[in-house]
Amino acid sequence: MRKIYRESFGYFLSSLPVLLIFAFIIEALPWVLQPRSEALISVVALTIIAYYFHRHFLFEEKLALRNAPIAKGAPPLKFGWFLSVTAALILVPVAATFIVVLQYSDMPAPGLIVIMFFLAYFLTLCLFGTALPAAVARDGTFRLSQGLRAGFQTMWRLVAGPGLVGAVLFAVILASTLGLQAAGVPEDSLIMLGLFMLMRTLGFLPTIFAVAVLCEMYRKTRPAPRLGQGAEGSDHTPA
Repeated sequence: MRKIYRESFGYFLSSLPVLLIFAFIIEALPWVLQPRSEALISVVALTIIAYYFHRHFLFEEKLALRNAPIAKGAPPLKFGWFLSVTAALILVPVAATFIVVLQYSDMPAPGLIVIMFFLAYFLTLCLFGTALPAAVARDGTFRLSQGLRAGFQTMWRLVAGPGLVGAVLFAVILASTLGLQAAGVPEDSLIMLGLFMLMRTLGFLPTIFAVAVLCEMYRKTRPAPRLGQGAEGSDHTPA
């Protein structure tokens, strides 16, 4: 797995100029326009970016703002099914958290609700996350049972890589934000906007790690090629 994380970090560095532009778009535009559904816009934008991350780890496509060449053997760009699967992976832990919260006579603290959601989301991602690269590859051979069988292996890989990196980044970001707030920096200042852009850019790194893990586990679930059939006949992904 070290090779996967090393390659993922290299991809993050090589894509940094484009990621900075994405971070600027996601953070600066809502800061200027003040839309009503800022969270929804961010989720959709991040999902589309994650789609391109998957295409890189499945088909070695480079990240570009436009006119990125489609890799040989890769399906055409289609976001709809990937967006649907992503929405399902978010709604399932939301529903599970809501059901658990209803079991309490008193509403739990907001921080506890957030922790419950992320635990439910992490478990859902471990069990069903391989459906995301399957939605990108669209080779027609993936079954959810294949992802379930690889759930435990997916879990410890997600913890060892993106989980640890995400926890460290979260601690650094939280300390930086609290420090600026304690120094009296206004939340709507350009300094805070710069911090949010930096946070967003660094936040792409654990996402890239997670995508690399899911794509690797998806690749491991692919059926072995039949006798006389090349590897290209069983999967779109590179060997």
